[in-house]
This record gives sequence, structure tokens and C-alpha cells, in this order.
Amino acid sequence: YVSSDNLLSPIARSTWCLALADSCTPHLALEESETGASFEHWKKATSKLRAFICGDLKSESNLERFYNAFSDWEATFENTDSLNGRIAALVFSATHTAFAALFDEDSDDTALIRGNINELHQELDALGGDGAGLASYWRDLDNEWTATLANVKQRPVSATVLRTLADTEISPFGLTA
Repeated sequence: YVSSDNLLSPIARSTWCLALADSCTPHLALEESETGASFEHWKKATSKLRAFICGDLKSESNLERFYNAFSDWEATFENTDSLNGRIAALVFSATHTAFAALFDEDSDDTALIRGNINELHQELDALGGDGAGLASYWRDLDNEWTATLANVKQRPVSATVLRTLADTEISPFGLTA
């Protein structure tokens, strides 16, 4: 499944990536507790990203500083070779893509992210999980997010849009918040 979101603006793509990262927070919490690692740099970077997207943070250099700290940390972090570890890696990729969309309007790795999600659903299916059901849920969620973001062309993104995107109780991989 690959959505056709090439009509989304750079800020909408960045917001879509943030929504994906937010929806997968339960997986990061699990990975953090299982590995004993601290994902504080990722948490700070996404918090600053959210503030920038909604207009509360105006400074691009401040945003970039937190992104660089996350990037430096992530370069030394080794994800586990578990399904959850690969979901964490996906979230980190989505975080990089969210920042890239803000600073390079031609940057768009959302198709790659969707491809990774498809592969993870297939892996879940092979492991005996409900990969097909979760893939269907993900398609619906992705379509909803894409429709919600279709008219978003600039910052700040409204609080209503951000609340709509954050209203995800189950991750695309089946964990609840």
C-alpha cells in the first residue's frame, strides 16, 4: 500500500511524519524500557518539532540544535533486531524526514516510510500476528491524516488539525497508548 500524498505541502509532510512518530510512542517506550536506553534526545527533538509546527517555537536555529542533538545521539544508538526495534528505527527515520521537509521542500521520503510500514506488517503477519488487519487499519489512518493535511500549506498548523492527528489510541502496529 502506497498512498498518493505527493500533493501534501512540505509542512503537511512534516506534520504527517510527526503524527506517525506520535502514534508509535508506545513502541518507543517499550524499546526504551527493554534496552535501558534513554530516548531523551528524540523526545526533545519531537517536542521542539511540534512547537515549531504549531508556531510556539519561532527559532529555526533552536529547532535545528535539538535536531542535531537527536541526530548525533541516534548515530551512536543501536536498535535491537526485534520487531519493536525496527519500529523504533522507522520512527527515527520519520523524525529525520519530518525535519528534512521543513528545511528542504523537495525532500520527501514518505513513500519509503510507507514501504517500511508495509514490510513490518508483512513481518507481523509472518509471525502470526494480525498484519493484514493492521495494514487495513494503517491505510484508513494514513488516508485520514492525508485528508486532514491536504489543505495545510504553511505554519502554524492549527491546534484542531494537530488534535485530530493525535487522536490515535492504537499504533499502526497494534500497541495502545
